[in-house]
Order: sequence, then C-alpha cells, then structure tokens
Amino acid sequence: MTLLEAEINTHVKIEQISLAYSRMQAIRLGLAPGAHVRVVQKLPHGPVVLNYQGRMIAVGYELARNIRVTSSAEKES
Repeated sequence: MTLLEAEINTHVKIEQISLAYSRMQAIRLGLAPGAHVRVVQKLPHGPVVLNYQGRMIAVGYELARNIRVTSSAEKES
C-alpha cells in the first residue's frame, strides 16, 4: 500500500520510495526505507502528517503517493 492508503493513527514502515526525485525529497525530510512512522493526519488531496522520531512531518500528496509502506506493530524510532 502507499502512504496515502495508510489509516490514521497507525504505525507503518517505509519499504520503498519510487522515483529518484521522490527519494530525494523524502531524504530531505529525514525519511528513508526502514523508517517506522505513525500516520497522524490525512487531508483529502493534501498532505499526510507523520510523527517520526518525535517530529511532525507533513508529506505532500504526490510524495506520499510514491512511498510504499507496510503495517508495523513497532512504534516510530
């Protein structure tokens, strides 16, 4: 599933970030494959807000569409 499809208040693990440009954007935000994050808020056709390492990060719609995640029982690192 993509980050856009993840449910609010769930923990997910970033598995893959499609497209080189999207990977570069995610890395600038401190996100990379293997990171465990919590989905805090989602706005329709807007950003997805994540909690990662105690920080709130807003990921834009297009970037979130290119981030593949899996459900995770682990809490964010």
